[in-house]
Amino acid sequence: MIGHLEHQLEGIQAEFRETWKGEKSTVLEGSVATSPSAMACIPTHSLSRKAREQFLELDMALVSPDELAHFLDLLTDNVIFADTYLSLTKDPVRFTAGRKAWIELRLKEIQET
Repeated sequence: MIGHLEHQLEGIQAEFRETWKGEKSTVLEGSVATSPSAMACIPTHSLSRKAREQFLELDMALVSPDELAHFLDLLTDNVIFADTYLSLTKDPVRFTAGRKAWIELRLKEIQET
């Protein structure tokens, strides 16, 4: 079991390295975009874009409009969260309950901060 998980993690890491090649970001840690036009200039990692699309297709109905905005921001701002979400969507039927619980936990963490 652990060997299988290690193999999956290595695959995810390799995919991340491949998708990150060529991605350039001018966003620095702690930086804040001040206008919609500034946001349009910030490149988004391809994993984040894919995770947002998957979320809107599979799980948007699970959250309120306010939570939707926060969760989409989380997927955009944090490539690790986006990658984890994509991992949970690989088998939508089998991972539905776990994915829902994971989303709820992330939203709870956002509310507590």
